[in-house]
Amino acid sequence: MDTIITTIKGVYVVGNPKQISPVVLLADDDSDRIMPIFVGHAEAMSIHFALQSEVAPRPMTHDLIISMLKELGSGVDHVLIDDLDEGTFYARLVISVHDSSKELDARPSDCIVLAVKTGSPVYVRKDLFDQIAVDSDEFEGIDNISEYLS
Repeated sequence: MDTIITTIKGVYVVGNPKQISPVVLLADDDSDRIMPIFVGHAEAMSIHFALQSEVAPRPMTHDLIISMLKELGSGVDHVLIDDLDEGTFYARLVISVHDSSKELDARPSDCIVLAVKTGSPVYVRKDLFDQIAVDSDEFEGIDNISEYLS
């Protein structure tokens, strides 16, 4: 399966002030194309805070997962966003376990947070990216979620 590595451009909001929809933008560094993934508000906040390297006073769920993996001698190898079915994206969290790797079915939003917090790459199945991605200029003028937090 062909994949591309993406860069997480950030968390943005689209819509009007009464009803905004958070969207995570994944970019292909080799082109000027962006793949949007709409996520829930809580998930958007988790991704945004991870991108800002903000640390909660107590470990959040994603921090707990990372700590557990570390204590078990494992770690996040990479994330693979590999399917879209009826508007829902599917992803796999690939973890290293000793000398092998395991794939776990997970929500893309959770995978993205874990990838950001561990510095792990986010891959997208190439034909999925090609199907969903748009030119980056189509997202000009949208607001970064941080503008709604201040």
